[in-house]
Amino acid sequence: MRSGPVLVTGAEGFLGTHLMARAGAAGMPALAASVDLRGPESARRVIADARPAAVVHLASPRIARPDGSCAALADDASMAAGLLAAVAEERPDTPVLIAGSAAQYGMGGPDPLPEASPLSPVSAYGATKTALELACADRAAPRVIWARTFNLLGPGQPPRAPVPAWARQLADAEHGGDGTIRTGRLDVVRDFLDVRDAADAYLALLASPAEGPVNVCSGRAVALREILDSLIALSPASPRVERDPALERALDPPHVVGDPARLHALTGWAPRRSLAESLGDVLAEWRDRAAGGPQTEEGSRAGGVPAR
Repeated sequence: MRSGPVLVTGAEGFLGTHLMARAGAAGMPALAASVDLRGPESARRVIADARPAAVVHLASPRIARPDGSCAALADDASMAAGLLAAVAEERPDTPVLIAGSAAQYGMGGPDPLPEASPLSPVSAYGATKTALELACADRAAPRVIWARTFNLLGPGQPPRAPVPAWARQLADAEHGGDGTIRTGRLDVVRDFLDVRDAADAYLALLASPAEGPVNVCSGRAVALREILDSLIALSPASPRVERDPALERALDPPHVVGDPARLHALTGWAPRRSLAESLGDVLAEWRDRAAGGPQTEEGSRAGGVPAR
């Protein structure tokens, strides 16, 4: 890469926080873009001022518009288009990595999914990411890497996701809670990757000649039942597991696992953290929180695991 910082939009989020930390650990200066990127002029100013060596675009208006509305799609498109136009004008040789999702593959299939697999999203989130990717592919410059990222886990993940929600309930049970873990379906199969390994993969992609879609995934098929059993095995508690229909999705893809071959070929990257290590770190985080006092109910009712 050319000289300059890695500019990160959405740096305050789950993946963004770890990406900033991993870049620092690798000796790469990282800079958070803290402006509203929906205006093209603000995007141009931040690129002109930062003069980045690479850009990672994680910011999304879905935080502000959680209903997945058409307005959120318009905001997503505006942010990506403004950022790409600014980079093309100010730093045309700078690669831009945009976070995509396994949700773009829709219902998935029984085998690991390569990047050439059909894109047939069944969720608003997957459809938004697919629309953005197709729009980005139409641009001659700058070089765009579309990181189709599968299910992440690790410290700092909000309890809207199942793994931290279960860890939270397990930690509460260890501190005298009601000893119940509520779940949606546990038979679905996903591809889990530690968020710190995903951050390392993003940085490796920026330093590579990558362009276009690249799966960021482990390639390992894991049923949610295995995840939950492994988490419970780390605890002295013996919680009840109750299936809660309110946590089930109307349309929940049964098997969504990625093929990381292209990522490996481009970068030589491989995951460093085992699933057991990741789960242990998540549980340790929630034990620390539980020791500090009762937890609130916000976010405790996690839904099914999205194919992302």
